[in-house]
Amino acid sequence: MMVTMMWMMGIQMATAEQVQVPAEGHAMNPIWSPDGKKVAFEINGQTGSITLFVANIDGGKSSSVPEKMGLKVEQTSFGGSTGTVTAAPTWNPINKALLFEGSHKGGSNRLYMYSFNGQPPYPIPENVISGDLSWPSFSADGKTLLFVSDQTGKGDVYTLDLTNWKTTTQITNSEYSEMAPKFDGSGNIVYTRKQNDAEDIFVNKGGSNSDWVGGAGDQTRPQWVGSSVIYFTSERGGGVWDVAISAGGGQSKTLAKDIRLPFRASPALSPDGKWVAYGLENPDKATSIWLTKVDGSKTISIKTPHQACAEPSLTEVGGKIYLAYTGLPSEGSNWRQLHIVDVTDKLK
Repeated sequence: MMVTMMWMMGIQMATAEQVQVPAEGHAMNPIWSPDGKKVAFEINGQTGSITLFVANIDGGKSSSVPEKMGLKVEQTSFGGSTGTVTAAPTWNPINKALLFEGSHKGGSNRLYMYSFNGQPPYPIPENVISGDLSWPSFSADGKTLLFVSDQTGKGDVYTLDLTNWKTTTQITNSEYSEMAPKFDGSGNIVYTRKQNDAEDIFVNKGGSNSDWVGGAGDQTRPQWVGSSVIYFTSERGGGVWDVAISAGGGQSKTLAKDIRLPFRASPALSPDGKWVAYGLENPDKATSIWLTKVDGSKTISIKTPHQACAEPSLTEVGGKIYLAYTGLPSEGSNWRQLHIVDVTDKLK
C-alpha cells in the first residue's frame, strides 16, 4: 500500500512502500541483499514460530509475493512443524546466497544456506560441526563463515571454510559464552563475551583475543566501521539503550541515546559507512527513523506516517539509497509492518 506524500505542520512526510506478506505477525529484522534487489525479514506471529521471508524489490517497491524460507521436517530429528523458527538472515557478499538460523521445536538450532536456485535450504552437516549454531556472518570475500557453536557446552566463535564446507577453526575457547562475531575487511573479528552477568566487547587480531571496550551494563552486537566498532550499550542503566562507537582502549563516544533496541540486528549502517540509523523510544520522536553520522557531526530524521518506528536497514542500488524499517500503522495496531522509503536526498 502506497502512502502518499503528506504535509503536516510544515513537516514533509516520506513516501513509504509497504511490503505485503501472506502471514500475520510482527515484521522484524529486515536485511538487504548485497545488490539491494532483495530484502530478507522475519514475521513473528507470537505463537512460538518465526518465519523468514524474502521479498524482491524493484525501485523501492516489492515486485512479487515474498518467498517463504521453509525447512524440511526430515532435515531434523523432530517430526513436527509447530515451533519452527527460520530467522537471523545474513547475505553472502559475493554470491548473494542467504544464510539463516533454522530449528524445529525440540531440535537443535542449525545454519542453512539458500541459493535461490530451486533447491531447498542446505544445512551445515552435523559431521562438520555439532551443537546449536547461531550468529552467522561472512568475511568480506564471502569465502569464510563466522558463527557461534555450543558443541563444547558453551558458546564459542568458529569459522567455516566455504570452499570445501569441511574445515572449521575454533577462534575462542573461554569459560564464557561469546556472541555476535563480525569480520572487518582485514580478517580481524569483533564479538561480545558474556561474563559476570554482562556483555563486553572483545576483538581477535592475529589469533589473540583482547578487551576492546567494557563498562557498566551490556555492550552488544558490535559492527565494524573502518577500524572502529559501533555497538549498542546499556551502561546508563534503567533499561535504556544507546548507540556508541569506540576505537578501542576502553574509550567510547555516544552517538544516540534512548534508542529502540532491535530484536536481533546490529547497528544499521549506510552503504558508505558514514551514517548509523535507529529508532527512538520517545513517543514524540518514534514516528521517525533517525540517522547520525558516525563522527557525531550531524543528525537527521526521516519522518514517516507510522508509530514506533524501528529496525532500520539501508542499501544502495542504481544510485538510490533505500531505507527499510518496521513500524505500527497506528497506536494500538496488532502487527508491525515492513516499509521501504527512498532516502537518497536526505543523505546527500
